[in-house]
Amino acid sequence: MPTRQPRPAHHPIFARFYARVGHLMEAEVAEHRSKLLAGLAGRVIEVGAGNGLNSPHYPATITEVLAVEPEAYLRRLALTAARQAPAGER
Repeated sequence: MPTRQPRPAHHPIFARFYARVGHLMEAEVAEHRSKLLAGLAGRVIEVGAGNGLNSPHYPATITEVLAVEPEAYLRRLALTAARQAPAGER
């Protein structure tokens, strides 16, 4: 029986909606994000990075962030956010 290859994540409507709405909520949730990430140190794996809104909230104790985002549009936005972040994300 042939093995089926998984299809790449492609949700263009959701991705564009999330990218626009996420920034509107950031003023309300930024402090919460910072508190959630405050205890992290060393290397971090973020699964489902979305558009990268966590990037500026990683503490200085982070040496590297490996962020994974399967949706191509959100991944491009996350890469842009990662390049501007203090921690070394890839």
